[in-house]
Amino acid sequence: MQCSPDTTSTVWGHGPFRLRPRGPIFGQTYEDPGIELLAFKPQSRVFAIAGAGCTARALAAAGHSVTAVDVNARQLAYARSRTEGEPARLGVVERMLSFGRGLASLAGWSPARIMHFLSLSDGQEQVEYWDRWLDTPRWRAVFDTLLAPRLLGLFYAGPFVSALPQDFGARIRQRLRRGWSLHPNRSNPYASALLLGKAPAECGPALYPIQFVCADAAHFLENSQAVFDAFALSNIGDGASLAYQRRLRTAVERAAAPGAVLITRSFREPDSDTAANWAALDRSLLWGVVEVSRIGGGSAIRNPYMIEELHCQPRRGGAKHSIRPPLPNR
Repeated sequence: MQCSPDTTSTVWGHGPFRLRPRGPIFGQTYEDPGIELLAFKPQSRVFAIAGAGCTARALAAAGHSVTAVDVNARQLAYARSRTEGEPARLGVVERMLSFGRGLASLAGWSPARIMHFLSLSDGQEQVEYWDRWLDTPRWRAVFDTLLAPRLLGLFYAGPFVSALPQDFGARIRQRLRRGWSLHPNRSNPYASALLLGKAPAECGPALYPIQFVCADAAHFLENSQAVFDAFALSNIGDGASLAYQRRLRTAVERAAAPGAVLITRSFREPDSDTAANWAALDRSLLWGVVEVSRIGGGSAIRNPYMIEELHCQPRRGGAKHSIRPPLPNR
């Protein structure tokens, strides 16, 4: 499969790793499409970064018309194969997560403890169990070491690593704890994906065929005559230069219908305006920023549940809120 020109503008052309993998980078997408399903109007024309294809398939099953673009030819071929009924495969990321789960077991994470944790459904109870049995000093030391930028730099491309917070391990642990306080483990498929390696259940069949295109996102949008109501750009900005990010924004504005909605994710820490950050709503638990904005005026769409602030506010008696936002079913 040949991609369109200009495939080296971001780290994603050959993946974020120093060495070029032979297979897919991602076997599944670590993003909750419930965010897109909540933010996009029905039957939107959607431009999406393909990745493993999970978000594209969820949107297509909900009645959106999806164009899925990826600059990585192997990753795009894998995403296309999943829509054709091929089984899921382990990507590089899944193998790394499996290695991490093995180290967690050495740090005291027994199968019984994990299964009990995943059976819980009350946010306060989940946080208490996490703090007592899983977020141990030994596990924190292992986890923070594995996610230290100095160590990640041995495997990941420099631009991608430089986009991460210096205390990346501690930040991810904070995001996990936030997620346990908000989303019932028992019904959260992304909790099982992270802790057990169990892929979320597939959505229904696409109502409209997904158009797969191997191309750089900015290049495609600059040259396409298509108009889109919504854009799901994943974390394409992580590791991209400021010049590329400005170019991509201009290309998105060129291809956007009036009132179009843009969703971007990032591993970086959010700015001070947490009400405009939907990361706490994302059940995949990992993101620092999930920004939803209206193209044109560039205005952010505020988090409809304001849970970024609310989940930290104590109830009478000292217990924390356990807010469960009614995200759309996949």
